[in-house]
Amino acid sequence: MAHSCKEGLHNLHRTTLLRKTRDHTMSTKMSTQQQHVDKLSSYLKSHKLSDDTADKSRPSSSQRQMISRGASGGTGKAQTARTGSPARRPGDTSVNTTKTSTLRMHLAKKLCIQNMPDEILLRVFSFLNAGALLLAATVCKKWYSLAHDNFIWRLQYRIHVELGGLDKLEKKEPHVPPDGQLAPGYWQKQAISRLVAARNNRIPKIVKSRNPNTCMPVHLQQGITAIGTKWYVCLVEGNNRKEHNFAANDAIYSKFSHSLRWYDLSFPPIRSIRYIRLYGVTPVFYGRDGLGSKNCPRTRSLMQTIELSWSQLQDRTPDVQDDLVNVYFMEEGFIVAVWKDGGELAFINCIVHNHHLLQRSVLGSSTTCYPHMVHGHQRDELSKHPGLSRYDCLVSLRNHRKVFLEEYEVSAYTTRDKVANGFASFEVLKDWNAADKEFYLRWKTELFKGELKDAFIVDTVMMDDNRQVFWTLCAPTKLVKMELAEVRALVKSGQIWGGTNLPFLFRRPKDPRSFDAGENCWSFEAANSLGKVTGKVIWDEERERYQVFQVYFHIATKLINMVFGTNYD
Repeated sequence: MAHSCKEGLHNLHRTTLLRKTRDHTMSTKMSTQQQHVDKLSSYLKSHKLSDDTADKSRPSSSQRQMISRGASGGTGKAQTARTGSPARRPGDTSVNTTKTSTLRMHLAKKLCIQNMPDEILLRVFSFLNAGALLLAATVCKKWYSLAHDNFIWRLQYRIHVELGGLDKLEKKEPHVPPDGQLAPGYWQKQAISRLVAARNNRIPKIVKSRNPNTCMPVHLQQGITAIGTKWYVCLVEGNNRKEHNFAANDAIYSKFSHSLRWYDLSFPPIRSIRYIRLYGVTPVFYGRDGLGSKNCPRTRSLMQTIELSWSQLQDRTPDVQDDLVNVYFMEEGFIVAVWKDGGELAFINCIVHNHHLLQRSVLGSSTTCYPHMVHGHQRDELSKHPGLSRYDCLVSLRNHRKVFLEEYEVSAYTTRDKVANGFASFEVLKDWNAADKEFYLRWKTELFKGELKDAFIVDTVMMDDNRQVFWTLCAPTKLVKMELAEVRALVKSGQIWGGTNLPFLFRRPKDPRSFDAGENCWSFEAANSLGKVTGKVIWDEERERYQVFQVYFHIATKLINMVFGTNYD
């Protein structure tokens, strides 16, 4: 009996101890949570994100109720704290919603990078290069003014102009107004203008050395790489409403010209294109290696513009075609191809002559072309008819990568009676000249490739007796069947077979009637605004290749009159 009483007292003592421990834990937990609430309220009040009154910064009845419930979680009983304010109804959430939205708006405004202090933004901008500064200037008005700050661009001027040695090279110091009179963007204009001038001054040195046979610059390819010039085609929709710019996918060099090709998959609809423009795009800033910097400002130089009308193309017969595309030869050396299935733009090619190519690609502006064919008046006292004699002509028939015929140093002249209808005709190739076995012009896009039969490119150079380029042409053309009457006239005169000007080993064709029927005779013609080239082609059965003869340069009299001061009609 005594033992059981002793055990009961021990259990009672343990129960009392557990109850006291539990009560102490609950009170400690409530005190800790209350401290957290008070600290949070004080923090929000100090940052002006809560209400100004002390009552609103204290926990509400619902918060106290939640705290009490959390404190009593161990016993499973809810304890409700007594408060002097009435409990909020469950549906009354307008106050919380308003406070939350105001808080979010305030935080968003505070965290926006545009609201950073100017000193910090200027510090960040001082680490950017020129290209990044100009990009930052397009973000907003505030950044525009900061990105053109004179202090930042004074650093750019020092890096690229002073440390680059341009001041010593040009022996020229910029006129700097007093600090208080500096206009916004002064140092930016100074830096860009000085760098553009230094870049343009490199061009005469590049093109100074010329090939004595072709009169083309010897180091043209290296100069284009050093200057960093790229060619872009600009497709203009409507009345200059929207422009689409595409960099050339290929730029293929030849002795007389460059072949530029575009075959992008994101061309705009051809029905909306109004103009096609060719630009040369060249960087302004260069690195220590002399090459153009990436993502730096660039200048555009307009080279040529043509008008494109889809309705007129639809009414026009394609110049050449294959199973996939219809190809049209446009003015200024442009080639436009349209898919047969769908009628959309397939590719664009452009042939540009190497004469003054670097000047045209760099020295023009975004709206005007470089005047590359301006001639001063020349005096010709040795000839009775100035401008009609003592020319050296070169002609080349090729595709993008292969030459079919190339002739150098052909002396040409004409007489007064061969000046008619606004052109003076010069005979360049009279006798037969062996060409390749076939004429073709290859094309490609991202997905397809093809070959255009009987199409090729004509390159010409005409030099005066001072070894100066007088006239150039580079344009696509094709072989066209000659008229039957013209073929019979050539047979009768001995130009095709039986004449004294034919090769020694040439034999009578296997079937002379083929010439009478006009089956093996073709002609070609290519033109620009100042002249044109015509020629005849025949198939040589003995050698199984084409023969080119009777090639004429027809020069516009307005060009001769402008250069020599004459008055030919």
